[in-house]
Amino acid sequence: MLTNYLTLALKVLRRNPFYTFVSLFGISFTLLILMLLTSLTDAMLGANPPMSKADRFLVMPMLERTRTETDTLLTVDTIQLASGAVRYDTTASYNDEIVSTSNGPISYSFLDENMRNIESAVNYTFFQNGQFTDVYLDGRKLILETYYADAAYFEVLDFVFLHGQPFGTADVEQGNKVAVITDKTAKGYFGRVDASIIGEPMTLGRETFRVEGIVARPASDNPAVQGDIILPVTTADARVLDRKEVNGMFMAIFEAASPAGREAIKAEVDFIADNYQFPADSNYDAMTLFSGSGTEVLASMVTGEKDTKKAVRLLFIPVVSLLVLFLSLPLINLINLNSSRVVERKAEIGVRKAFGADGKAILFQFLFENLVITFIGALIGFLLAYGMMRFINANELLEMVRLQLSPKIVGYFLLVTLLFGILSGVLPAWRMSRLNISTALR
Repeated sequence: MLTNYLTLALKVLRRNPFYTFVSLFGISFTLLILMLLTSLTDAMLGANPPMSKADRFLVMPMLERTRTETDTLLTVDTIQLASGAVRYDTTASYNDEIVSTSNGPISYSFLDENMRNIESAVNYTFFQNGQFTDVYLDGRKLILETYYADAAYFEVLDFVFLHGQPFGTADVEQGNKVAVITDKTAKGYFGRVDASIIGEPMTLGRETFRVEGIVARPASDNPAVQGDIILPVTTADARVLDRKEVNGMFMAIFEAASPAGREAIKAEVDFIADNYQFPADSNYDAMTLFSGSGTEVLASMVTGEKDTKKAVRLLFIPVVSLLVLFLSLPLINLINLNSSRVVERKAEIGVRKAFGADGKAILFQFLFENLVITFIGALIGFLLAYGMMRFINANELLEMVRLQLSPKIVGYFLLVTLLFGILSGVLPAWRMSRLNISTALR
């Protein structure tokens, strides 16, 4: 029976080419955009190497310093007494007001002295990001984003090593000039990506480093992992490491034993911030350490909202609403098209019912036909999306972000396709299954 339904569905598609074209275009274009958005979201926020354990991370990218002063407001009330004399009553109210604010990344000395004893964390890493090194090779200029990290950086973050290995604790303690680079950096600097690069020297500014390992370039542009080259933290500028102020150039990631353990780490971080004592000559008297999951930190930075939970709502509720609207419009159009298509086949339905077909068989037939056209459109959309992903990645149109087809994305795509086919076809099919025989034949 399914073979007959499939044959009939393919013949129906050729019956009215215009309807078929409009339906396929609507389905393929909608699913194309949806697949690109899903891939982009997965690349930026998904649990992919080197952020496979992202659901267990508490990210601490910055702190805020504030100074609060008490402002005294005097209120004078004038009261005329029965004798005609005037009495003045003065009342004072006191309001705390923030008069100075400063925020930004954290200093290494503050992290080193205050954040190494987080009991709820099973591991942690401190690193400096956002630095750039200019390299000149045969008249070419390479701008390498340089990270300075501790050895735990490669334990917390699961980079995929193509060749070599990460630098270790001894390298950090001794300040060895070793480097871990991405495959893109290896291609740009050495012109190749193979094991022979391990041990080769790299001239970075006025210093020479030895290549210790080559990692696959992350698909995400997460600021924690987008470095082109990673060096031991002890090779950074000594003035940066020795800075005694709380603000600086570093951020931290704490790893919990489970996703639920992040809250315990956050509680310890907040406790340290609330009880930190600034020096007597400091211009600030209170501190806030911004921390949360990667998604929460991103939402907070985009919206400017300090409350990470609220920031997520502010960012994603409008996004989800727009996505639902984006899917609803083509869905409604497809329902209308399918309704017009099946109305033309009233006589066929009447004949089938006259020969004993019941409503369930009619409903299943039309729903099956709609699923066939939906999956054909989805196949077209899938091929277009794959081609566009290759084009976007090859030309680096999204800079650091690289779109990819993971099994999870393909699974989402198939699920949405199935739902799209059912939702756009069930109403017209149900209406036709309830059609009266005499009305259809007339």
